[in-house]
Amino acid sequence: MGRLTSLKPRIGNPTQPWAHPGRESRQARGYGASWDRLRRQVLQRDCGVCQPCAKDGLIHPGNEVDHIVPKAEGGSDDLSNLQTICTERHRLKTQDESARGRGGSKV
Repeated sequence: MGRLTSLKPRIGNPTQPWAHPGRESRQARGYGASWDRLRRQVLQRDCGVCQPCAKDGLIHPGNEVDHIVPKAEGGSDDLSNLQTICTERHRLKTQDESARGRGGSKV
């Protein structure tokens, strides 16, 4: 049998199978090993409790770390700008931030 030479590759760069067209890697976006260390510090500092929910009097686990002031709005990776957050609150907060970024209203 002959070699298949007429098929075009369907992925952007076969040497980087994780890469998505138009999207930088996790490390290129600032979420490499140093972020992993910060994340562990924040989760430990906050005892794994969702901080936005705790402010509302609800105590339940948070498993994500969030920038209080988003990096896109000038926030930093400083520990004072990071908080433990649950998946649901993080999703809602991210939707709100995305809407603001697009010039829309709150979701």
